[in-house]
Amino acid sequence: MNETTESPAVKLTGLTKSFGANQVVQPLDLEIGRNEFFSILGPSGCGKTTLMRMITGFETPSGGSVELDGKNVDSVPTKSRDLNMLFQSYALFPHLSVYENVAFELRVRRTPKREIDGRVQDALALVRLQAFAERKPAELSGGQRQRVALARAVVGRPAVVLLDEPLGALDQKLRKEMQFELKRMQREVGITFIYVTHDQEEALTMSDRIAVMSEGRVLQVASPTEIYDAPASRFVATFIGSCNVLDGAVSADGRGVVVPGLGELNAAVPADARPGSGVTLAIRPERVTLSPATTVAATAPLGGVAGTLVERVFLGDEWTFHVRLDSDVVMTVSVPSGQAAAALGAIPDGAPVLLSWAAADARVLPADGSTTAAPSSAPLSSEVSA
Repeated sequence: MNETTESPAVKLTGLTKSFGANQVVQPLDLEIGRNEFFSILGPSGCGKTTLMRMITGFETPSGGSVELDGKNVDSVPTKSRDLNMLFQSYALFPHLSVYENVAFELRVRRTPKREIDGRVQDALALVRLQAFAERKPAELSGGQRQRVALARAVVGRPAVVLLDEPLGALDQKLRKEMQFELKRMQREVGITFIYVTHDQEEALTMSDRIAVMSEGRVLQVASPTEIYDAPASRFVATFIGSCNVLDGAVSADGRGVVVPGLGELNAAVPADARPGSGVTLAIRPERVTLSPATTVAATAPLGGVAGTLVERVFLGDEWTFHVRLDSDVVMTVSVPSGQAAAALGAIPDGAPVLLSWAAADARVLPADGSTTAAPSSAPLSSEVSA
């Protein structure tokens, strides 16, 4: 019996894009699976929208190729590619009803009339707007208009739907609700979603996998948990969530990281890291334990570093504590509100404290920004990124 390997929904090979002398997308290879919710995440100007536009055919690559469902589409115009797009602006026709806005996609594709009503009704049921079929866009809320645009994007049953910052115009509460709705709808329709965003929470909440981009390069492709817990570089560690980063060097015995002014700190050093090589220590604030320096915890086997509590900030579901270490470095610690009140209420600002963490929670990264261990001649520093 012959085994067949299903081709990915999207395959990019050596894809690159330049505008004059400015190369906005560096050569990259990427595969996106069928029925996958895949996010392209990065700051403004990193090249993520240009990458999306090359997939759709709105931009011509300077090099490399794009395949959809195993077929090269470099010479295929956008209208003939089996995909659709959802924009932040929604682009609804104000003079058409919700029903006709959704049906418009099918009419353009010359879908047989006998199929149109059933498919429109199915799409409206998917976004839970059956009762709003005869309303005009002006009579809908922002979230409802977003749902109409999504129904129109999926009603033609394309293989791929690309979403460019579609929740950016919504308020925070509605945006959170729509994150779960988008993921639910993607699972139900069984279509590959490629979601372009600069919002870390959106990507972490909805994605099966995330590609993190910076300066035209894809730095890491992994699941949300791996991106967060095992970042491949300093940029990924500091861009995704909050992270304490300390620059230092692998200790002589290879069992920790020596940070100037702080000594040797607890870390799970990779077996292939060379003693003395420059590295960055990345520790998530919620993985750090904050204790009074006078308690038994001060001698906990996890090791620790002494400091002074200088500030606390209440964020509702958690407290953030800022601790100044002996080297004048400030580290951030996050504690759930329920635990903070009981365990830390007696620690006043200005009190001596101890910070400790498990070695496995201290990620050792290359100091030069690459994703492989290498010595660095850059000056030692520290920073806290939020």
